[in-house]
Amino acid sequence: MRNVGIVGIGYTPVFVSKRKDVNISEMISEAVEAAFSNTGLGPKDIDAVVFGNMHTFEGVNLPHLWAADYIASLGKPLMRIATGGTTGMSAFHAGYYHIASGLHDVVMVVTYEKQSEGDSQVGLMGIITPEVMAMIAAGIDVTGGSGMGAIGGGSAGGISFQASSYLHHSGAGIEHIDEQAALERRNAAKNPYAHLKDPDATAEKVAQTPLVSWPIRFGHICPTSDGATVAILASEKAAARITEKAAWVHAVANCASDATTANLIESQITDPAEHLPAIIASRQAYERAGIADPKKEIDYVEIYNGFAHQALMYLEKIGMCEVGEAHKLQEAGELEMSGRMPVNASGGVVSTNAIGTSAMNRVTECALQILGQAGEHQVEKDVHKAVAHGWGGMMQYVTITVLGDKPKKD
Repeated sequence: MRNVGIVGIGYTPVFVSKRKDVNISEMISEAVEAAFSNTGLGPKDIDAVVFGNMHTFEGVNLPHLWAADYIASLGKPLMRIATGGTTGMSAFHAGYYHIASGLHDVVMVVTYEKQSEGDSQVGLMGIITPEVMAMIAAGIDVTGGSGMGAIGGGSAGGISFQASSYLHHSGAGIEHIDEQAALERRNAAKNPYAHLKDPDATAEKVAQTPLVSWPIRFGHICPTSDGATVAILASEKAAARITEKAAWVHAVANCASDATTANLIESQITDPAEHLPAIIASRQAYERAGIADPKKEIDYVEIYNGFAHQALMYLEKIGMCEVGEAHKLQEAGELEMSGRMPVNASGGVVSTNAIGTSAMNRVTECALQILGQAGEHQVEKDVHKAVAHGWGGMMQYVTITVLGDKPKKD
């Protein structure tokens, strides 16, 4: 497998609830043009394109085709990816394999979501419908408390089970979720691309927001954002022609288990906070990257946390600390931008969530930290290795990417 580096990153100028000033194609092109501007590359330099978004959220089909002029894909091989919340990182992994395999030298990964032009909750129900039909065919009662009642509240309904289980097993309290939300909103205030920002955020302010489904408060929940993100990847030889410094992919991995709806069916024994896919995928990624002890060897972490407790929960699941330790690290200030284990200096998904981009933003934010290009939200320590995490599907699918400041050695 060939070494692959991130040589260019492009974001839309802002991630906000409603981009009324542009249509979908125009918004995507902003990120594409930003990536070209940042690298000095152009359409002729791109060998292939990988495109990712959740088409059901906008209610449109084949956006990778009708936006072809805007994503510089005319006459080029193109692959489309949609895996829920992990779409962005799944697309990134596809782009990585395009190059690592020797198929192409320079690949552009384009991701977006413009949720203001659709209904994400309706889109989610479209995804879940086939599973519900399979349950009914199997004779499972999907009404009331014995079946699907918990997801009546949408994502937050199911997530409340996960959060309460996490608190029970970790010893953390709801006040730690409040503080994590506040920490990331303070970080977001230093990120010009973040959506929800509050430089004065405190746990006390978050605790005053309405309770949605215990222990989830309104202040713990991500926004629905419009925005696009582009990453340009290159082989080691091509990267040398493009840039003096790249963020290198040391490993990618993914894993899936049963969908979360199965966790909510009576008599099932799986726990939505157990999340074995995160444990398995991270272990595979560390092994492939040659990392023996991630607690000592990883300098920076980006966690996909659509809900604030997940930053703490997944730190434990991906081996950055032991079970029950994440909230203690938080109390000690070690998760801050100035801490020993900074996490989500970008503000995380809880601050910005254009779903098709959200998982890839974890990778691009790790890359910016490695490159020293994160601006005001650059962490205070030198970042040599970083790990990006994503979750999606129906909470059962996890993606992991490990980046480094030097090409991986054989």
